[in-house]
Amino acid sequence: FIIGSAKNLDKTGKISDEAIEKLRNALQEIAKKYDLSQARAVATAAFRKASNTNEIFTRLKQEFQIDFKVIDAKIEAKISVLGMKRGLLNLGLNLDCGYCDLGGASCEFSFRDNFQSFDFGIISFYEKCKIKKIANSFSFKKILQKYPNFPYRFKDKKLKIHFLIHDNFLKTMAFEAFGQSNGLKKALKQSKMKNIVLNSGVPTALAALKKGLNYEKYEAKKINGARLNINDFLTFGQKLWYMDEKKASFWVGNTRKNYLVAGCFLLFSIFEREKLIVIDEGLREGLC
Repeated sequence: FIIGSAKNLDKTGKISDEAIEKLRNALQEIAKKYDLSQARAVATAAFRKASNTNEIFTRLKQEFQIDFKVIDAKIEAKISVLGMKRGLLNLGLNLDCGYCDLGGASCEFSFRDNFQSFDFGIISFYEKCKIKKIANSFSFKKILQKYPNFPYRFKDKKLKIHFLIHDNFLKTMAFEAFGQSNGLKKALKQSKMKNIVLNSGVPTALAALKKGLNYEKYEAKKINGARLNINDFLTFGQKLWYMDEKKASFWVGNTRKNYLVAGCFLLFSIFEREKLIVIDEGLREGLC
């Protein structure tokens, strides 16, 4: 179930009615199979920030007998790492890794006994970009028609963006990602981690797309252990952006396209030569 609890959060300071209704609908479905009064239910960044969190949880407690608890950023990071480590063990991988969990309103980066949370996520970042002034930029289309592959040889990622992206909004968002993720990038450099486990919707959707798995046919076991590189984020970020909504819904699910694109460019801005491993297990599995 995809709730999108961070949508419009920066603007209103509240979890939206749309997200609350999606959450209620999801709980109604889950309640058909499970006793929600026995569930371990936690909430993360969006609910840490929202002013109406207590009101929502009181209502859900009355309706479903479920007791949600907001966990702090460090606990969230620790639990997510437990889930990702479990995924690695299931694959027989015993590596010294960093762990990156890019969510809707925050991003956690952890390594060894260090757990950090950064104040950006794919939904909050995309919505900030929507209200920014978009500058016109020069297009290199004619050059690329003659030499379509040469920008991928550039080591400078911003130069790649200049040459490869023609849509003004997309180019602005791609450049904004570097400023947004700067703190995490510094933490990554200090960690000296060469292997990074990626968790959450962006890397899993991207790995599935790369393997030709559409949204309905997604299976965690088919993407666990998949490898990505930074050019995948650039390539598939653009590919998704130019997909029509019907096709994008088929491949990555309804109303996810723009947020996944934002996530692609955040991850493109962060990583360099690290070995990137996709693991589906995360907060949910770590909690259980």
